[in-house]
Amino acid sequence: MVEILKSFEQVAGRFSPVVLVLPGLVLAALGLVTWLAGMCRRRLVLGLVGALTGGLASFFISQQNLIVGVLAAGGLAAFAAGAPRLFVAVVLAWLGVVVAFGVLAKGQLFQQQGLLLSGQTLSQAETQFTMQESLDAVQAYVLDVRDRIGAIARQQTPGDLAILGGVGAGLLIVGLLLARLAGALTCSAVGSGLVFAGLILLLIYKGSTPVARMEQQGAFFGLVLLGMGAVGTLEQLLLCPPPARAREGSLEKSRSRREESKRDWRSR
Repeated sequence: MVEILKSFEQVAGRFSPVVLVLPGLVLAALGLVTWLAGMCRRRLVLGLVGALTGGLASFFISQQNLIVGVLAAGGLAAFAAGAPRLFVAVVLAWLGVVVAFGVLAKGQLFQQQGLLLSGQTLSQAETQFTMQESLDAVQAYVLDVRDRIGAIARQQTPGDLAILGGVGAGLLIVGLLLARLAGALTCSAVGSGLVFAGLILLLIYKGSTPVARMEQQGAFFGLVLLGMGAVGTLEQLLLCPPPARAREGSLEKSRSRREESKRDWRSR
């Protein structure tokens, strides 16, 4: 898996600047908002995140079909904005499964294999890619990642699959029961990931090699991500107000408690 990202890093220097700069800026900006204020405007932010991720993923997986991308973006945005609690629980469960899958299949993910597209196969032509050629190259890498993950997933044992299912189900339940904590944690984790992805695209455009440096200092960048996730979670729990329904429910509970205390005092 790492060689796919390193190959993308080598080839992306010849992409059309729009393919790197525009998504990089959008991802970084949306990531900052999600990381620090995702719970403050939960429906809006989650809708934007759902539209962006769903639209981009389906656009490249479905042979760059714009209609499919728009439909996927609209559908996922409507789901995220209409049912934020369920969407957060699903995303939290999916993140847990991804992390558990990375731990269980660590050796296979770092195994060197052939690529559909690589810097060596494209070294003969040094010209800059056009917009369509850049999109075609990105699609080739997305499909390569999808096929690699699918092949690794099919090699997992029934015990590993049971662990992944247990992690996903457990986090889904936690997300539904502890909605506020799960929302802050999910927004912080997703926002941190979006910021990293946007910065990587911008650094690649500037001619840097962020993927190679992250491979060499993986533990350091992992700690940075964990720190960002912890800071974003605490910040949103402290500064972002709870939803209106939760505030109304807490007010009703406090009123009922005061009325009960008054009744008890009068009955004495």
